[in-house]
Amino acid sequence: MEGMVKKTVLVTGGAGFIGSHLVELLLKKKYRVVVIDIQLPSKSYFFLNHLNKKVDYKIADIRNKKQVELIFTSIKPTYIIHLAAKPIVQEAFDHPYEVFETNIMGTINILEACRKYLNVKKILIASSDKAYGKTNKSYTELSPLQGDHPYDVSKSCEDLIAQTYFKTYGLPVVITRFGNVYGEGDLHLERIIPGICKSLITRKPLEIRSDGTYVRDYIYVKDVAAGYMTLLETKRNILGEAFNFGSKETLSVLDVIKKMEKALNKVIKYKILNIIQNEIPYQSLDYTKVKKYVGWKTKESIQTKAINILYWYSRILR
Repeated sequence: MEGMVKKTVLVTGGAGFIGSHLVELLLKKKYRVVVIDIQLPSKSYFFLNHLNKKVDYKIADIRNKKQVELIFTSIKPTYIIHLAAKPIVQEAFDHPYEVFETNIMGTINILEACRKYLNVKKILIASSDKAYGKTNKSYTELSPLQGDHPYDVSKSCEDLIAQTYFKTYGLPVVITRFGNVYGEGDLHLERIIPGICKSLITRKPLEIRSDGTYVRDYIYVKDVAAGYMTLLETKRNILGEAFNFGSKETLSVLDVIKKMEKALNKVIKYKILNIIQNEIPYQSLDYTKVKKYVGWKTKESIQTKAINILYWYSRILR
């Protein structure tokens, strides 16, 4: 911390899955935290851990430019962590306008507010591995951003727009590109690990939307929160940089099922639907850069966290 004054961190999407764990860590570090989110689900990690009572919580829609600017004017943030987004790939396929409006224009509204409010010291923007689009090898930060699925394109655009505000207006932007995040608090039960937990708790077969061979990097949510904190607090000049956050767990859907079965000592029944459209078959991030720049790497794994995660879902689904 700089001196005795608490620095204000504004977290958009702070009541969401990743945001909740990051807010919890920021509070432990004694930051003053302001959260913007569009909703506060009663079963969210944020609500169940009473984080709404420990932060300055504001219900707001990042698509509303005037509302965003009023919040900036009133709270005078030192740092911004922009997580708010429409995060579900299938929802983006079904409702492309909403995902473009939120992920692209919402990001522009945040960056425009930063441009008008000149005292922001660092802006962490959550892009995604999806921004890179389709490939059959690991992405580096120099790989082209070329999504073609609606969600992927929204993240490619958000990423490029953030770079534009750094290069053109000198905003202190840092971009993050994470793989698939899992852990306590993910209420999107169509994702593989929440889906597995739901299947075990309800004793109904897990429905797999793909053919089971699609590969992703899997990263535990508190490792993600630690990654954001590391970028926020590093004394290295990282402004204008993009960082991949990957893991050693580069797994297919069927691999994840096997790892969860081993960790939990349970049999997971499933059926393959193979109904997804235009999603990326293989994704893995080369995260050499973030290790070299700030020393980040994952500490947890599916094996170490599976029991805790299943227990969390057993509390909210019964």
